[in-house]
Amino acid sequence: MRQRPLMHRRGIIFAIAAIILLSIALVGPAAAGETATNSDNPVTLAPMTVRQTLATPTRQEGDLLYTGTEVTADGMELAGPGAVSSAFATLDILPGINVELQDPFGISGTNVRIRGVSSSKTGMSVEGLPNYGIMGIGPRDYLYDMENMESIGLYKGAAPPGLGTGDGNTAGTVALRWRRPTEGFGAILRQQIGNYDARRSFVRLDSGRLPTGTTGFLSCSYSEVDKWRGAGDLGPRDHVTAGLTQSLGERFKLEMFYNYNDMESDNFDSLSYAEAKDIKRTYGRDYNEHLTGDPAVDVDYYGYHRGDYENTEFMTIASFTAAPGHVLSVKPYYSSEDKSNLDGAADKVTDLERLGAVGEYRGEFAGCHISAGYWYESHDLEKYVRANQITATGRTYKGWKYLTENDGNGDIHSPWLQVGRRFGKFSVQAGIKYFSYTEPGSTAYKGSAAGGTPSSYNDALDNNLGEDADLSLDEMTYDEWLPSLALGFQLTPRLELYANYGRTYMRPYAYVPLANTYAGNRAAFKAAGMTLQDIFDEWEMETSDNFDIGCRYHRKRFNIIPTIFYAKHHDLLVNAFDPRVGVNYDQNLGDATAWGAELELNLYPTENIVVFFNPSYTRLEFDDDFTRGDTVVHVEGNQYPDTPEMLVKAGMIWTIGNLEVAPTVKYVGRRYSTARETEPISSYATADLGVRYTLPKFAWCKDLAVGLDVTNLFDKKYVGPISASDDGDGASYNPGTPFSAIASLHAKF
Repeated sequence: MRQRPLMHRRGIIFAIAAIILLSIALVGPAAAGETATNSDNPVTLAPMTVRQTLATPTRQEGDLLYTGTEVTADGMELAGPGAVSSAFATLDILPGINVELQDPFGISGTNVRIRGVSSSKTGMSVEGLPNYGIMGIGPRDYLYDMENMESIGLYKGAAPPGLGTGDGNTAGTVALRWRRPTEGFGAILRQQIGNYDARRSFVRLDSGRLPTGTTGFLSCSYSEVDKWRGAGDLGPRDHVTAGLTQSLGERFKLEMFYNYNDMESDNFDSLSYAEAKDIKRTYGRDYNEHLTGDPAVDVDYYGYHRGDYENTEFMTIASFTAAPGHVLSVKPYYSSEDKSNLDGAADKVTDLERLGAVGEYRGEFAGCHISAGYWYESHDLEKYVRANQITATGRTYKGWKYLTENDGNGDIHSPWLQVGRRFGKFSVQAGIKYFSYTEPGSTAYKGSAAGGTPSSYNDALDNNLGEDADLSLDEMTYDEWLPSLALGFQLTPRLELYANYGRTYMRPYAYVPLANTYAGNRAAFKAAGMTLQDIFDEWEMETSDNFDIGCRYHRKRFNIIPTIFYAKHHDLLVNAFDPRVGVNYDQNLGDATAWGAELELNLYPTENIVVFFNPSYTRLEFDDDFTRGDTVVHVEGNQYPDTPEMLVKAGMIWTIGNLEVAPTVKYVGRRYSTARETEPISSYATADLGVRYTLPKFAWCKDLAVGLDVTNLFDKKYVGPISASDDGDGASYNPGTPFSAIASLHAKF
């Protein structure tokens, strides 16, 4: 174990504490000239700036205190072309989050860590309704055209209990809000083109208010880009979004939203560690472009590594104002996903349907802000893996690697209650949420082509080689109580002190990898007297206890938000060696401690310049070694894989008349790809540049803007996304996105 100097740790904490104390001290001259405020009247936080604002404090409807950060429309625009199709990419200007793309538009996926924890453990919601899937686990951040979003908020630790957080949110919670239909008729057209034959077309039409009082919008987009390394395409991506709002009298409002995304994409191959260390030479390596007739070589043919993704979402928001300040709402929703991934000789398929509703009350009683509700979901999350054989003539069906059928639907039950109140300048908000997740039982079947089992999933369920009792599972339920507490003290209208606590969760995952490991080592497990059910019975829900302390202070020429955070992560699911069977598989063996500091700093040196500087320091350390029997993996005190200690985001927006110039830089510190802190990856820094010229009231347009976004301005060759291993085996690496230039034309009518 490598020890860190105690003074180094203390120095980081002392530095951020000094920033908070300095912010308080700076209030002195301003506070001296202020009129004393009656303690019975709440002191409200004044607007953070009067200029372009990239991010602001945020809260959910019904909340009293601000516990998250919202990226504004200006912030989303600054995020560049990768943010048009990736919700996570819009958040990359914030401290404490590392977003790495594989292509200019974010179509081929993102690698994200928030305070060191993978984004697969992030809760994501739209209007409070959950977005998530399985295999891979976690949110689908590529489902939206971000032009249709009013804003996106991030809660890094504690999260409002009313947000539907899907599989879990130990990495944080993302909250999106739709851009509502406009009151007047309007249209938005956007065309983007760039190198690697990148092209994207977007259109949105708003009806304006009709005689019936109805407003609506319809939006469509098409995106496609060539892979920048190797053969193949990323896309096409076809997208449709529609929204409808209808007021029925003064007290009842009905809103409906439809979102459809259909995408196909050839995958990138990853690099080994030896290749990653020689990144300048291997930067462009990818899957093979042509078939050779040699099965050992052709398994890496690019056409055998691709994905098809089709997602549909429909949600309704019905709200009723029972009395002034008392609102009841019901939000039914439906979501489906049909996804197929070709991974060499395997076809990994998910067929998901989720149907649910959230009911909520928001109101005030005796000076207390109260929100209470219930989230229910019924889901059918089918998954299966078809095996194929690579031959000299192509790819042929071989049988079934994982053939199961759920014994009914699973469900989620999650009631919550939150109460907040002001006491003069002091505010307190406390909540409690109960989360219960039931995974239905499943019946596994044996199947092979030689045995006559069909290649069609539905046909194979009716015609197979019988039940595989070793892989069949019973129904399992996981539950947890999730308390939260937020405190705020508004020292002056310009300075607010805050402290937040919240428990978050992550339900068990990696069912298919564990089942495949068991099937491939069945004799060893059975010799040890272990069934697959025995292993699942040992699994627990991951939980995290998160604490944030900080302040928000602003003046005419700057605003500053320093934060110190601390978190305890419990029962982490890690892939570790079990000497009883001689193989590695996922087990609840890990606890970890996170601590660090973040700073959001915006400077306004002149009326036409905005400068931001958002550094963060993160330590996410394993609390103990991984121990199973006499086998010990020494990881205590080591940094979590793929987690840089230092992240820095900085840039500026310089407005010169109708011209806007926005250079930005990002620094990512040294990382390790294993928990043993082997295989180090060097730090890197990249620079981006955005230039935009706007012509107000040009011809028939309300405004017309032309722009150019350049990412990786100096064409830095570096290791970007890492598929990190928890216990020291199996990490893979991807080169960072190269220089790309995207020109755009944006017209509003």
